[in-house]
Amino acid sequence: MDILMNFQDWFFTERFWLPGNTTWNELRNIPGDHTYIPQAYELTLIFPAAAGLFIIRKLFETLVAAPVGRSYGLSDKKVTAVPNAALENLYKQSQYPERQSIEALTKQTDLSDKQIQRWLRRRRNQDRSTRLTKFTETAWRCFYYLAIFIYGLCVVSQESWFWDVKDCFRGYPRQHVKPAVFWYYIIELGFYLSLLFSQFVDVKRKDFWEQFVHHIATITLMAGSFTANYTRIGALILCLHDASDILLESAKLARYVEKRTLCDALFGIFTISWAVTRLTIFPYVIIWSAVFDSREQSGSSPFLVILNGLLIVLLILHIFWFCSIMTVLIKALQYGKVDKDVRSASEESCEEDANTMNGAGQHS
Repeated sequence: MDILMNFQDWFFTERFWLPGNTTWNELRNIPGDHTYIPQAYELTLIFPAAAGLFIIRKLFETLVAAPVGRSYGLSDKKVTAVPNAALENLYKQSQYPERQSIEALTKQTDLSDKQIQRWLRRRRNQDRSTRLTKFTETAWRCFYYLAIFIYGLCVVSQESWFWDVKDCFRGYPRQHVKPAVFWYYIIELGFYLSLLFSQFVDVKRKDFWEQFVHHIATITLMAGSFTANYTRIGALILCLHDASDILLESAKLARYVEKRTLCDALFGIFTISWAVTRLTIFPYVIIWSAVFDSREQSGSSPFLVILNGLLIVLLILHIFWFCSIMTVLIKALQYGKVDKDVRSASEESCEEDANTMNGAGQHS
């Protein structure tokens, strides 16, 4: 017990978490005072929130998204490769074996180079998720982002700090947090926590580790800002980010069901939205206020410096992803359509399967 108390005293030291001349006593809720401040122990609510969202997700994917996907002709059937021990050993060594290895295998077996290449394509596709699986995962994220964005916008647009970002830090630390903002934070934290774990079983994508870092940074940002009552600036960041996510997931849904014109239009709007929200408003309004207005209005602390550093990490990831987005957009302008999101592994075409398509990308 003494070790736990000593660790708690060390971890929650005021010199790290709070600006000078501010104590944890100022962040406690006082009976009879109408100012409510979130408490660190309430972060435990994110675990049942994550579990609840995961259950809702599975129900939504099974009862809503999958039937819709099947109505558009999407299938969860895979083209499987005929079992072959020699080819399987080659595949285990490398999914994309060198030319010399394939030529050596043609001499050892009765298979031609073309047959081996075809088998390898089928075997790689066998390990990938089906289009229906991708559709249901994307449909869930689209539904969630739309619902939480509408809720968040309704909540934060009623606050003065939505219109004047400096109000995020005026009167700190005794800033009242309304129940709607409190639950907005808890739900979003639960969602990103569920993504952190489900990422290992969902459709794999090329930016797996970038996404992993993104989720860690987001959860750390939100949990820390919740603990130190920087929920106002955090709520603005959440609302700002959800806006463009809706458009990307909608574009990918249109891509899966072969609505190419709608997909291209949504992707174009998404690109503009990303540039405006994440590369303009986020750095020049949110990060600027978090770095400079916070120091002017409430003072600085080591934790706030780390918080701002993590915001910059998110900005760097936004720039990285925007480069991927522009790659897709440039190809769309060259070839006349959005073919895929470069961040996701593509499904290879098989000569025997005319319906196999390049997979659309996945974003969190």
